[in-house]
Amino acid sequence: MPVKESLHLPVDRMRVLADRHGTSPSAVARAVVLLVLSRWVFEDDPLGGVAQTFGELLDRASSFDSGFSLSEVDGEGNAWLETDLIDSVAVARLAEVCALALDGVARDAAQRPGRVDLLPSVDRQRILHEFNDTAAPFADDVGVHELVQARSARTPDAVAVESGDVRLTYGALNRRANRLARHLRGLGVGRGSLVGICLEPSPDLIVAVLAVVKAGAAYVPLDPGYPAQRLDFMVRDTDLAVVITSSALSDRASGTHQVLVDGALSVADDTDLPPIAGPTDLAYVMYTSGSSGTPKGVMVEHRSICRLVDGNWFAEVTEADAVAQAASFSFDAFTFECWAALASGARLVILDRDVVLDAQKLKAAVRRHGITTMWVTASLFNQHLAECPDLFAGMKTVLYGGEAVDRSAADGLVAGPWAPTSVVNGYGPTEATTFTACHRVRPDGGSTMPIGRPIANTEVFVMDRQGDLVPVGVPGELWVGGPGVARGYWNRPELTAERFVAHPFMAAGARVYRTGDLVRWLPTGELAFLGRIDRQVKIRGFRIELAEIESVLTAHERVIAAVLDVREGPAGARHLVAYYVAPEPVEGLTEWCQGRLPGYMIPGVFVRIDSLPLTPNGKLDRTALPAAGAASRYTAPRSQVEKTLAEIWAAVLDVPLVGITDNFFELGGQSLLATQIVSRIRRELGVELRVSQILDAPTVAELAEHVATAKPAAPAIGRRRR
Repeated sequence: MPVKESLHLPVDRMRVLADRHGTSPSAVARAVVLLVLSRWVFEDDPLGGVAQTFGELLDRASSFDSGFSLSEVDGEGNAWLETDLIDSVAVARLAEVCALALDGVARDAAQRPGRVDLLPSVDRQRILHEFNDTAAPFADDVGVHELVQARSARTPDAVAVESGDVRLTYGALNRRANRLARHLRGLGVGRGSLVGICLEPSPDLIVAVLAVVKAGAAYVPLDPGYPAQRLDFMVRDTDLAVVITSSALSDRASGTHQVLVDGALSVADDTDLPPIAGPTDLAYVMYTSGSSGTPKGVMVEHRSICRLVDGNWFAEVTEADAVAQAASFSFDAFTFECWAALASGARLVILDRDVVLDAQKLKAAVRRHGITTMWVTASLFNQHLAECPDLFAGMKTVLYGGEAVDRSAADGLVAGPWAPTSVVNGYGPTEATTFTACHRVRPDGGSTMPIGRPIANTEVFVMDRQGDLVPVGVPGELWVGGPGVARGYWNRPELTAERFVAHPFMAAGARVYRTGDLVRWLPTGELAFLGRIDRQVKIRGFRIELAEIESVLTAHERVIAAVLDVREGPAGARHLVAYYVAPEPVEGLTEWCQGRLPGYMIPGVFVRIDSLPLTPNGKLDRTALPAAGAASRYTAPRSQVEKTLAEIWAAVLDVPLVGITDNFFELGGQSLLATQIVSRIRRELGVELRVSQILDAPTVAELAEHVATAKPAAPAIGRRRR
């Protein structure tokens, strides 16, 4: 081993380089240092007196979590570990891996180090046959709509959908969906067709979703809150011939034949249609952020949904349950909410977005509707529990995911007096149909929050760059297999071939999805999430390709170059910061992005720079990007209301001073922080505002006008212990 050639790269420099190249800090922090020292190290002193004993060498490497040193001097080795981060069992396993590495090199010194087999046979057996022992019966021979249709026949008078005071029984839901499906069939819609749905959360939306799959087609969610340019791209990309919408939203999906849910249908026949779509037909195409600058449509089949909602252990839904429909229609958590409820005969309770974002309003809705099962993003989970610790009291299952959760918040909930029956951390990309792995949170579960073990009929493999299994405890890319894996990307054959690859352990034809997520196996058979191997990030549960936002910014005629970064604000809230190169500040970049990107992809802060900082080898140096901060002329409050609002904004947004014309978004604001402002306004000014009012009136001066006309706040619902 050429020790002298490696001396120029000390440990601290490795950390800096890893950070600049986007390597996960967790992956670096858990790196194992292997020091192979022969007698000549000490006899000839090639280290130049810098470190002449094992003790000094270990001190120099002590910033790592664990490591080993081996010496030919006494034939012995040493190991050190950080007991708060890695246990002695894991160190013993890593020692075994090191022994395999040395044995492999000794057997064939000419082979590349990366090709040495480091997987102990016991690990291979555990990973393939124990950790992935997930096979379970599920409805793999029908379309998902047939499960709902069977429920409608069994309990036609049971409530299927509830929204405010509106209730729709299973019988009524099925009949309305049958009429709409027959109308779609009359328009030429059939097996393999794609039908857009552009509706607000409502019973009509659920009827439309069920009708499309009954007609044999797949639905394409078109969120009416998306910019027109993005909706137009999705309509063109899928070549939609029909879009289901309402009179109020008819201008959001122009250029196609529209079926209005609030209009008259020409079909009166509401009887069940014969099955048209089967388990391997498409059920929906859902668009997610794309690294090429345009969104990509994920194609999901019926059997993938059935695998998610039928016979799983992480959230058992029955006829006695009420499931909250809180996620956006364009977010894959909707898949679980909608189909898990309807396939099980439960009530699906539709909640307005303002209710979901406000802890007190959400608690009132949970109590009013008797909600037993709910999914929220990790950010909302953290924030709502801080404001309303008894929010989930009496509930059966609370699922969260999408981002890292505050471990203390989760532990405090499950150990406290208002704990629901089950709290579940759920992980999964859209390409694997909502959930891939889940972890039931328990008190005193350790310092890290696992993403869990694979759900039923799901396989997970942790692979190295060569596509080989890595040992337990070693970081690698997560590959997902099983019937939950999507068919691929709509109209993107090259990207599909890159991300959906041949299954490494099954017969020809089986595939796995390469997630791009960096994980490692825990000895318990659960997975720990370490970060990303690319530039994809998650904001409020949505996976975002930063390159797509950069592409939108550089399309502006005055922007020469752009780079996106993610920063953490108050209470760990993450927001996007856009750095752009231009000769002078460019006004209106927020509006430019709003016309082309969904709200969760709009940068909160725009920072002009003269040029992109580069490393000596010509790559972007993210550590040299300037700190993000709003630079605007300060305008003092003119009234007591404006003064109070400015103080609330400063506290929530963690900025020293807020003027009445400062923009909420440019100060780093986003919808989760807006919910905190609504709560503070309720407490300090005694009035009730909606989150949307803050987003629509993004200055203190504008918001003060809403306060002047707002209704008095309702008294908070008292806490109740189990």
